[in-house]
Amino acid sequence: MAINTITVSGNVGKDAVLRVTPNGKHISSFSLPAKSGFGDNEKTSWLNCKMFGAMAEKLSTAIVKGAKVTVTGEFVIEEWTKQDGSQAQTPTILVRDIDLPTRNGQQQNQQAASQPQRQQQRAAVPQPSEPPMEFDDSDIPF
Repeated sequence: MAINTITVSGNVGKDAVLRVTPNGKHISSFSLPAKSGFGDNEKTSWLNCKMFGAMAEKLSTAIVKGAKVTVTGEFVIEEWTKQDGSQAQTPTILVRDIDLPTRNGQQQNQQAASQPQRQQQRAAVPQPSEPPMEFDDSDIPF
């Protein structure tokens, strides 16, 4: 049995687009970069991500250009015929799980940036160091 699961993390390329089918089902799509290679050989491929149903309806407004997200889902190659008759393919992730930055986290970062002196005072306080844990080989279960 093959398992088809992919996890990709990156900054969203452009705001998510929410569409509603004639049947009333919600579909949201956005893109994430996947880099490969390094140096002069580095290449960025864009992966289309799609969410469906309530997930698409509720989360699409939070997926904005530049937001760092992590998605997990099924990897597929979507194929279709263009208007000129040629065939086209797009690598796509059918999203099952998504991690978004929390709004509270963004507010906390903004608050922390507005109070740099307070953070500097906290950083100057020395932290007590804990002694290293001691154990012998009999403590290891394998």
